[in-house]
Amino acid sequence: MREEHDAMMLVRADLCDRLEMMQAFLERACWRDFAEAVGTFRSVAKAYGLHPVVRLAEALERAIAESAPRRFDSCPTALYLDRLQDAIGCERLDEATSQAIIASVSVRLSA
Repeated sequence: MREEHDAMMLVRADLCDRLEMMQAFLERACWRDFAEAVGTFRSVAKAYGLHPVVRLAEALERAIAESAPRRFDSCPTALYLDRLQDAIGCERLDEATSQAIIASVSVRLSA
């Protein structure tokens, strides 16, 4: 059991590093690299069963797709990235937790 916990901590640390990398892409306004990084991030989270992270990354991918690269600032990426940080640390991995995290983004977008 301890080994599984340690392995998951390594995965979560890797996802945190990837999240920092995505934030760096945003600072350089590198839209295509950012979108690719989100896809890879989602794939890693999916491989390890981190469903809340996967669902939120999917929502971010949809938001990116709805925003053309020339409208880079129209996608609320900072909000998604903040919530992804929370999702990475989330111990509960069920669909209800996924929905709650996505709902929290929706509430903030509506405000």
